[in-house]
Amino acid sequence: MAADTSTLHKTHFRRVVTHTDFDGAVCAALCSHAEGIDVFQFTGPGSILNMGLGIGPEDIVCDLPHHPAAGLWFDHHVGNLEDYRLKGGSINDIQGSFSEEKSCARVVYNYYKDLVEFPLFMEETVNQADVIDSFDYQGLDDWRTKTPSRIVSDSMKALFDTRRERDTYYRHLVRKLRSLPLDLVAADEEVKKRFGQYEQEEVRTIELMKKIATFSPDDQAGEIVILDTTELKHNPHLIKSLAFLLYPTAKAVLEIRRLFVRDRKTTTLGFSMSLGPAMEVSSRGKDIGDIMRSLNIGDGHRGAGAGKKDCRSKEEMIKQKVYLMSEIVRRWKAQ
Repeated sequence: MAADTSTLHKTHFRRVVTHTDFDGAVCAALCSHAEGIDVFQFTGPGSILNMGLGIGPEDIVCDLPHHPAAGLWFDHHVGNLEDYRLKGGSINDIQGSFSEEKSCARVVYNYYKDLVEFPLFMEETVNQADVIDSFDYQGLDDWRTKTPSRIVSDSMKALFDTRRERDTYYRHLVRKLRSLPLDLVAADEEVKKRFGQYEQEEVRTIELMKKIATFSPDDQAGEIVILDTTELKHNPHLIKSLAFLLYPTAKAVLEIRRLFVRDRKTTTLGFSMSLGPAMEVSSRGKDIGDIMRSLNIGDGHRGAGAGKKDCRSKEEMIKQKVYLMSEIVRRWKAQ
């Protein structure tokens, strides 16, 4: 049952602003159930301060950097907490909750579980958010198993024609996650359709990876697969985790790309990195989020991280790409 929000908070919340992934969708489903909200906005970390989002005290922000106007904030990224503190914030003043959990869904669930009666299936949904968001798999076979949670998560990675089309599907998914267990969500016709589109993207991604995948000269052991798309004329829809099918003994994959604005290339570099299933078996000593934070380009957690570097020219971009790629490898080896 939904909570009586008058006993939880003085504010009646009207919208959830959340991240564009499975963890973000589960966060939205939890907040929707707890607060009786049915309005959802999906965005990325770099866009949270965009004035166009119009975030205010009636909004709940999940799995994204802190927004000073938001009524509640839920997150689990250490870098976002550091940014909040640098701006004068104190963890004791947070309206909502911050905790270094495997998923933001876990943070939201822990906040509400003693205040709201969730459906029994919701705990397993949160467990699966932990696994997917932290890439906590026990090997390649475990990762490739088509579980209901993987089907739902991968359906969100399908290629959408427009943002409106994407957001319409994401809202549909949040409402399903709010009311059904994962096996029934995965059986939904729209989810099956989007998952089928994702599988088609898998085939195209693997063919592209065969052409562009490489390793740093500093990485003689071949631990980090590098996918550099900066010289491509288009902005490919790349499912970087598929690199582990081509290089199953690799421990991580690093995607380097140029950011596009209105279908035009910019000189801003984007970095996205995640651990592979082999890493989960061989060692737990790596922390990708820490690498991104130490380079002051982004954030993340142990299993995955992302960042960006603004450059004023193509020449500077090339120099920064070489430098940061080398530094990522060096800091990886030093961990």
